[in-house]
Amino acid sequence: MKKITLLLLTVSIATGVTAQARFGIKAGVNIANQNVKLTYLGFSGDQNGDAIAGFHIGGVAEIPLGSNFSFRPELLLSGKGSNFKSVQDDSATATAKIRPWYLELPLNIVYHHALHSGTKLYGGAGPSLAYGLFGKAKSGGVSDDLFQDGGYKRFDVGINILAGVELKSGLTISANFTPGLANIYDGGDGVVQGASNIKFKNTAFGFSVGYMFPH
Repeated sequence: MKKITLLLLTVSIATGVTAQARFGIKAGVNIANQNVKLTYLGFSGDQNGDAIAGFHIGGVAEIPLGSNFSFRPELLLSGKGSNFKSVQDDSATATAKIRPWYLELPLNIVYHHALHSGTKLYGGAGPSLAYGLFGKAKSGGVSDDLFQDGGYKRFDVGINILAGVELKSGLTISANFTPGLANIYDGGDGVVQGASNIKFKNTAFGFSVGYMFPH
């Protein structure tokens, strides 16, 4: 009897949370880049790539945590990467085009401020988890998979910072910044002779439009 009561209580709470939740969609542009740090023969250096434009698209949920706060998870297909230029032995310049695609899960705690017009301003932050789905590195007519041994790790972790506005109609306009915290390089030592430490990190600015469905 106690187990049945507990089960019913759990279902009731879950139903209540779902009833209060709102759902929506969003899509937009990523301005992505990567940073690489290398320790080589006792010397250290780092380089930022050239930023590239990509896109993201996916769904949004908003679960109330009080009068002005909510939990806002998102699930997005998100393109990241960068271009890295290097000088070859013959003094020619080559460009490596790195294009990873992730299934990204930002988990934001958001503060809302309602205006008299019905428009709402919001801003917040939280961790962002990502899983690499597919991607290519291309240079000099050669293409290779990114997510393999000696390439990129599939899992990435960062911080997501966002701000936006929701109009009375449900239309949303927002921006976010997601600096990566994890080293996504899985090449190990010795891929570059004398290199003892190689780190790649993702970074992206996002600009989105979306729509939040009514309850």
